[in-house]
Amino acid sequence: MSKQQTKTEWLYGKHEVKAAVLNPRRKIVRLVLLPQCEDFLEELGEISVTPEIVDKNFFISHFGAESIHQGCAVLAEELPELFLEDLIDEDERPFVFLDQVTDPQNIGSILRASAVFGAKAVVLPENNSPSFNATIAKTSSGAAEIVPLIKVKNLVQSMKMLKERGYWCLGLDERPDKSRYQVDLRGKFVLVIGSEGKGMRRLTRENCDFLVNLPSFGAFTTLNAAQAATVALYELLRQKSSTSK
Repeated sequence: MSKQQTKTEWLYGKHEVKAAVLNPRRKIVRLVLLPQCEDFLEELGEISVTPEIVDKNFFISHFGAESIHQGCAVLAEELPELFLEDLIDEDERPFVFLDQVTDPQNIGSILRASAVFGAKAVVLPENNSPSFNATIAKTSSGAAEIVPLIKVKNLVQSMKMLKERGYWCLGLDERPDKSRYQVDLRGKFVLVIGSEGKGMRRLTRENCDFLVNLPSFGAFTTLNAAQAATVALYELLRQKSSTSK
């Protein structure tokens, strides 16, 4: 029986390449650069592969003419798969659950906010969710190397499992029970976010312990999923930080 081949993925852009090279959980297979980007090698330190100098046609053929690659890319083995159960008892940082959020740029931005404000992982349902790709990696600005992106078979069952382990499920919703300022956010939380427009599915919404909105000024209240996640994660961190001083 032949050994199963390890899957690889291309990542491009200076933030993404540097984060991947410095991530001890990543195995780098190739590193390619435009000639004018050779100085970037100094930022990477010791690397396990010999850099390849290529022309711009390499980047166009692999990533498209509109890609913002900044003249560097790595081919890396996929990160080892993590499961939700691996992270439950690690600490009390929040999880971020995404329901019907399918835009890779939104997911990448949520990973970035999660890294900044200390979320433990971003969780997606297996069905109807995009696979990890270069767009998610690029938008996350390297955060995808820090915050795991986990897929689960059933989002609601995963919420119930975490609730049994002492977590509260906090859903962002336009029809809230409370404002975010009316909820004590200093415990163990799962932040649940639906897509712009569709929001959360009915069962997801019904299994949230709290439904909150984000206070706004005036009649314009629309935020995309990434913007909403950023504000909510900041508030979670702010409240936790205020009790630790």
